[in-house]
Amino acid sequence: MFPQETILTCFISPSTYWIGGVLAATLNNIPVECAAKETAQFDTPPGQTCATYAADFLQQAPGYLLNPDATSGCMYCPYSSGNDYLSTLNIKASDKWRNFGIFFAFCISNWALVYFFVWSVRIKGWSFGFGKLFRTVGKVGGKMKGKGKKKQGESKA
Repeated sequence: MFPQETILTCFISPSTYWIGGVLAATLNNIPVECAAKETAQFDTPPGQTCATYAADFLQQAPGYLLNPDATSGCMYCPYSSGNDYLSTLNIKASDKWRNFGIFFAFCISNWALVYFFVWSVRIKGWSFGFGKLFRTVGKVGGKMKGKGKKKQGESKA
């Protein structure tokens, strides 16, 4: 279980919506073919095939058996389509354009905020209450730059 702060951060991050949109656009209805090493392997009780033993499970779970007629060494692939994988990430293919829209709105709002703050500070001269702090930092920075420099006319003795 994730901490509550992590879950909140996930929904605030624009990367969540960008990646969700890209995955929903690329993996929707793509068939998945598992290799033997990517499967969950199990053995059946004697006298049963993989398909008969796992029938109830396969009705409720996504995925498929690679060897349904085998009687041992059954191989189960947990995904039959890209949508099965997307559901493990809590992404719905139908949310593709919503996710791209949220990401686009984030980009536009950031662009607008940058231009607003450049205009308000550089053109209007607003300090947003930080004027005294910035003046103090500027003075300290100016003094730090002057240290170690020789005044004109000084020489080594």
